[in-house]
Amino acid sequence: MNRHAFVLRLAAMISIVVTGTPLRAQQKQIENLQPPSHMVAAREYPWSAVGKLNNGVFGSCTAVLISPRYALTAAHCLFFRSTARFLPAQSFHLVLGFESDQFREHLRISAYYVPPTYDPLRPFESFASDWALLSISSETQPATQPLEIARQVNSTPAPNLMTAGFSSRTPYRMTADHECHLVGRSHDGGLLYDSCQAPEGYSGGPLLVQNADKQSFSVAGIHVGRQAWQGRSVTIAVSAETIWHEIKPCIENHECQFQYFATGRDPTAADILAGLPNLGFRKVIELLPEPLCSNNDPTCGTALAGP
Repeated sequence: MNRHAFVLRLAAMISIVVTGTPLRAQQKQIENLQPPSHMVAAREYPWSAVGKLNNGVFGSCTAVLISPRYALTAAHCLFFRSTARFLPAQSFHLVLGFESDQFREHLRISAYYVPPTYDPLRPFESFASDWALLSISSETQPATQPLEIARQVNSTPAPNLMTAGFSSRTPYRMTADHECHLVGRSHDGGLLYDSCQAPEGYSGGPLLVQNADKQSFSVAGIHVGRQAWQGRSVTIAVSAETIWHEIKPCIENHECQFQYFATGRDPTAADILAGLPNLGFRKVIELLPEPLCSNNDPTCGTALAGP
């Protein structure tokens, strides 16, 4: 079967299987799908620009820093299906260089943009719009080197694609697939199909392509789902070309149209709860503006031995 026929048949048979935690109730498990076994150093390039995006409902996805002020993730990672609402911007925390209970940078999200064509209640029909642009709070500008977003994606299958993220099976360590390739793309070019292993938790993570200099990498797409097809796992990403066309005015000229904004500076209860299963109790304490215990209560905290 040639590649064109493969893509057409795949597009006809494909059904959405999201890889992020917030929509877990909708997920369809793929038999014998294992997370990439290769652990990577989250503080080394290019993995240093890939972070864990914690939310306010005990869930997490992956995100990638594409400039000092902006990051990309999957739109479904920002939507809480139980309440049929997008979560407030202050609920999200992007953690870079996260290994075990240590991290290099903790970034607050001040606002985010979701394409108007994305409908979280009809995810299949708007699959190609399942991405979001995150605005980093000006008070926490990152020192991490971002990854550029690719302006064009070569359709020729190549072995120099990679992906990385925080699998739900290894939530405290970043894993990666170094050797995957492009399988095909949708007829309009908006969706990319690749052979990368992207287990649950990888939603919003980047599909990386090696640049001509053989030293640097660019974001070729944002992973949003996966599909079992003819006994193999095919991962689906929104093409960087599609995303760049829409975010270019914001990235280059700061002409942004965010729909969701943080309404407060201090962490909310949702922020605190979001950190507990992901960063450990001690890390949550570091994020709080005030101590949990009063100075005159010697017994406070003795029963809470954080991991």
